[in-house]
Amino acid sequence: MKVLEVIRRASSQGQPGPLPSFSHSHVVRAIYLIAESPGMGRKRLAEALGLGEGVARTLLSRLKAEGLVETDRAGCFLTEAAKALYSELTAKMGRPQLLDIRNTWPYPFSVGIVVRGGASLVRRGLEQRDAAIRAGAKGAMTLVYHSDRLLMPGISDVTAEHPEFANKILEEMRPEEGDAIIVAGAESLHDAENGAVAAALVTLGLEHI
Repeated sequence: MKVLEVIRRASSQGQPGPLPSFSHSHVVRAIYLIAESPGMGRKRLAEALGLGEGVARTLLSRLKAEGLVETDRAGCFLTEAAKALYSELTAKMGRPQLLDIRNTWPYPFSVGIVVRGGASLVRRGLEQRDAAIRAGAKGAMTLVYHSDRLLMPGISDVTAEHPEFANKILEEMRPEEGDAIIVAGAESLHDAENGAVAAALVTLGLEHI
């Protein structure tokens, strides 16, 4: 996926300017936010990402250098090239979604994300868990949807063992056959979102989150 290389470059320490204080996850979340709210201002973007305004300024500078974002007095907008990359990304990875599963998952905030067709890319979910934790999450689980069942690869049939939990995930995430679902839990919404996105990116092939 071309978009993965763009994400890697935008958050690389090899770029001109100060060392980035943001991650691949922040880059993806910024693209999603600007796509969904054209004209979003830098202050609002910083708040939505959980970043300081100075860091958000650096992030936007990187996105502008990659030809992905244009800014004017009205705010930030994706370029046509960025819109194409956004379409490529969303064809494979859904938007992070806040889940209310506190009754069965021991974290204040949980965020799920669907990786379309990702079931075949998941082994046992260890790579996804590790990526999520490096990005700030406290824990993560990777599930796959196969034959109307939610499975934890190599570990359990979640639909059979925890039907109420499985139904909750299926109702909220609405996966299709062969999709993977990553759920990240954290003490803050930002960390949960970053964790879920990082795990999804690892699934799609972006290493070294």
